[in-house]
Formats: sequence, C-alpha cells, structure tokens
Amino acid sequence: MHLPSLRKDCLPGNPFNGVGHDPARWSPSVGGLLDIPNARRWYGLIERACREGFYTCQQPLETKSGPRTLLAGERFLMISSYDYLRLIGSPAIESAAIDAIRRYGTGTGGVRLLTGTTDLHVAFEAELAAFKGTEASITFTSGYMANLAIISALLGPHDRVILDSRVHRSTTDACKLARVPVETFRHNDPSSLKEVLEKKGDRCRTLIVVEGVYSMDGDICPLPDIVELKKQYGAYLMVDEAHSFGVLGSTGRGVDEYFGSHTADIDIWMGSLSKAIPANGGFVAGTQELIIYLQHGAAPFMFSAALCPAAVGAARESLRVLQRQPERLTRLRRNADFLRSHLVELGYNTGESSSPVIPIILGDDEAACRLARELFGMGILASAVLFPAVPRGASRLRLCATAAQDEPFLQEVLGGFCKAKFEVGSPLPEVS
Repeated sequence: MHLPSLRKDCLPGNPFNGVGHDPARWSPSVGGLLDIPNARRWYGLIERACREGFYTCQQPLETKSGPRTLLAGERFLMISSYDYLRLIGSPAIESAAIDAIRRYGTGTGGVRLLTGTTDLHVAFEAELAAFKGTEASITFTSGYMANLAIISALLGPHDRVILDSRVHRSTTDACKLARVPVETFRHNDPSSLKEVLEKKGDRCRTLIVVEGVYSMDGDICPLPDIVELKKQYGAYLMVDEAHSFGVLGSTGRGVDEYFGSHTADIDIWMGSLSKAIPANGGFVAGTQELIIYLQHGAAPFMFSAALCPAAVGAARESLRVLQRQPERLTRLRRNADFLRSHLVELGYNTGESSSPVIPIILGDDEAACRLARELFGMGILASAVLFPAVPRGASRLRLCATAAQDEPFLQEVLGGFCKAKFEVGSPLPEVS
C-alpha cells in the first residue's frame, strides 16, 4: 500500500479573516446578540482550531467535486463527497442544465403555485414518480424544505410523530414548526418502536419517520419490520431517502427495492436531488391525493421560489443516466465494501455502516478535528462531523464511497489513514 508523506507545511486556509490571532475579538459580548451557549462553544472551538491549524472546514475547492480536486493550487483526494454515482461533471447532465437555462432562464419568476411552474417541472415530477413507483411527486428547493413542507402541512398539536432517534435535523425542525408532539425510539430498534406505539393516548394520528440510509452512520433502516408495526398499530410511515435514493436497490430506486417491499406500504417518500442526483432540491412522492394537497397546503411550495430550471434539467437527465447505466451502482457498492473492510482492518471504528456512508467514529470533537488535519496534511479531504450533527461524544469523520473512485485512489486514501494512525502513536497494522 502506498503511504503518502505528511505535508506539514500544507496548512488549511483560514476563512475567518484573522480568527485565531485575536481571541478577544471573537468572544461574544455579555448581553450581545451572540451571548448564547452554542455561540460560545463554537467560537471557542473555532478560535483554537484556527490558531493550532486544524480547522479544515469550508476550504474552497477550485474544481468540480470529485475524487481528485484542487485546493489553493494543491492536489487533494476527496473522500467525503456525496457524488455517489459519479454524475457530477457528466456531459449529458451539464448539457441538460444548460439547455434548461437557454429555454427557461436562470429562474422562474415566481413560486410554483402561481407563475413558477414550467412544463419541465411537470415532466420531471412525472418521471420521478414513475421511477419511484408512486402516483405522483412534487419538488422543493431543498430536501430540508421538503421535510418542513410535509410535516408542517400534515400534522399539528393533536397528532404525534415518532422519530428514529437519529433522523436528520430537518425533520426535528419540521416538528417544531408544526408544534406536533414528538417521541423517539432507539435507533433502528423495532422493539423500541413498538413500545412507543403502544402508548398512543388520545392523539388523533401517528406518523413514524425513519431514513433509508442514516446520513451520519451509514446503516440501513429495517424497513419490513417497521412497515409491519405501522400496519399493526394503524400509523402512517414516512421514509427519508436523502442518502438511499439512487443508491440502494438493484436499480437505485431506494430502500423499498433493497428489501423487496411494496412501495405503496410507505405513505410518504421524501428524497434529495443533491446526493446521488447531482443537482439541488428535494422531493416528496406518494399518492396523487397527497401531492395535490401539498401543492396547496405546504408553505414552502406556496411561499418559496420554484426549483430553478438548471437544477430541474440536471436532475431529470441524472435520473435517465442512472437508468441507462446501472453499472455505476455496481462500482459504488464494490468501492464501499473495499473501503469499509480495509478501514476495519486498520482498527478504525466504522459503526454499523452497510452503505456508501462510512463513519470513522472517534468520540470527542478535538480527536475528529485533529485526524481530519492529519489527513489534510497528506492531501486528503475528509470531513469532521461534530455535535449537534451527531450526539455528544460521537464526533467522527464521515467518508463517502462513490462510483468515481478507482483502486489507486482508494489505496492512497487507505495509506493516508494508516499513516495517520501511526503518527498518533497507534500500532501500524498490516493491510493487504
């Protein structure tokens, strides 16, 4: 295995115009707008990270996201990109985005409910629903907005939502907006979900929310067990497929295809158009009745700008490329298995990952930041993820396998992880 040399002189750029050099300047004043615990925590960590040279976030790339990129004129290996299917930079997809701009412009001049709907939106949503196997679909400007739209439009204080304890922040924020009571169950634990379902009380309706692939852990929800409980207790089920749409299943349709479940057993499908689909936006798929209601009852559809034509054109062509080129899924899964198994051999904790999302679980914030910095010094970009994106004491690096990665790339990345482990004083294990 190739072991890259540590480039200690390759320091991360500082995006904060001097933070780390004048700590007092970046301390929130008493009674000021930022006199809140979260701001004090972040500024303390940012100041120290910049001063000691291990703040690697927000480094501006100079090329398209991909396995090999440029940063400040230096060559870097990118191992945390969401471009699961190697579709960023596809000539066909770029041409579709450009054609959409030429025909429809850079924006639509309105919200979808009024003057912002184009025939391109309508055509894409029909193709998306057909691919997902639902009656209809609707698009939003982001996956975050899609989650806000669903829950705030459908639920209120007399209902309840039961969340897997590790669902995305957008879902919990949506519940706050809807003022709907929230309960949680232990992550991926159907027996815990059953205990919560049994305590229904006098709530009108219950919505269960899970994810196809969990974005910080890379594990897959036990969908058949959850569907069975949903039916048994008369609940509704929503699946967030931000990281499983285009990734799981023989054709990339998602977690239902992965398990062979009936698509219609899930009441609400939500997904992202900025992960495996390399555009922007989010979508909801379900019955025609549901989608017509969301077109008129979801605030982000009525009061936020329509998804721009370039994103719609790119997403539509991406869906077509996925269906024409299933070999991308084969490469993605091969690379994910290779990377995960070798990281485990090196002694890294990858949790319960069984997807292209592969965490390196380290514990505290500083450990995650310092490992990211060690790798940065070897020309490897690996994202450190801290609280509140993950629970306290569960900070990590989040890696993503993609179809773009080849064996020399993966060997070089693994060599970097091997070298980084050696540099911090751990034993250097043999890796084939």
